[in-house]
Amino acid sequence: MRTTIKWSRRLALLVAPPALAAAALVLPGTAAWAWNDTVVITVQPTTTQVSTPMTPAVVVHVDQSDGQVDQSYNGPVTLSYAVNPIGAPEPANNTVSAVNGVATFSSLTFSAVGFGFELQASDSDNTTSQPSSPFNIVTQLLQCSPGQNCQSETVSSAGTSGFVTAPASQGSNVITATGGGFPQLSCTKYGGVISFSVANGSKVITAILDKSTIQSATYANWKHSKFFNICWGSPTPFTTLNGSTSAFNPANNEYEGLLPFCRAHGGTQPCILRQYQTRNQGKHGKHGNKCNAGYVVTTIAAPPGDPRISF
Repeated sequence: MRTTIKWSRRLALLVAPPALAAAALVLPGTAAWAWNDTVVITVQPTTTQVSTPMTPAVVVHVDQSDGQVDQSYNGPVTLSYAVNPIGAPEPANNTVSAVNGVATFSSLTFSAVGFGFELQASDSDNTTSQPSSPFNIVTQLLQCSPGQNCQSETVSSAGTSGFVTAPASQGSNVITATGGGFPQLSCTKYGGVISFSVANGSKVITAILDKSTIQSATYANWKHSKFFNICWGSPTPFTTLNGSTSAFNPANNEYEGLLPFCRAHGGTQPCILRQYQTRNQGKHGKHGNKCNAGYVVTTIAAPPGDPRISF
């Protein structure tokens, strides 16, 4: 006896003697045997520049229960956020049609910067994958050739701006620069948060606080010799301005504190090489006063890592 049973988009063929069919309790219009596909992200998302297609492309497999690709599936596969720390909009081009069970997202783009995103994939039956590896969406991602000095563009967030410079290295290098996309640090007083990373080697960061933010701060508490502290966030602990070890902030999952000054660049401790404040040329002369405050420019020596900086 041969019985053919339909199971949604998956077709199950059961060839069995009457006794086995009875044992399986086959009822008219029901399935005696079926399996559920699984959805697997096989090429993980990686840190990508905002509004630029993610490369390499994310790839998703719709697999049968035996782990083999379900080549009969040619339906839609959708990527959505499993973890979205800043409430960013869903990425563009996040639904594609699978071809023989394989979905390739060659035009996946993100419109908002941020850190620690994770994706999940689902098929037409709403079967959902495990979350992807974490990744970031940055303002700029720059590939540096061996022997090439690299400098990012200037990025900005809420009155704070800056850029990063990486010295030439023997191998290739990757630097990223991001304005915003991260909550204020526990020691932030003025402006926004900017973030930089260099894949290989140390870096020098120049952070700038704009004059409108400075003026609002100095009106409240003006001092001609006022120093603007640098608030630093890092995945690893460091020594702070008062000599203590940086405190861990569970809200940001980072160590945070104020940076000390240093004499030279080259150590494993982040520190401030120089800070100066420009003056606008107004009727009070080049020395200016609180009405003529310009920008605060700070140069920071930074070891390898992925820091956040604010004032």
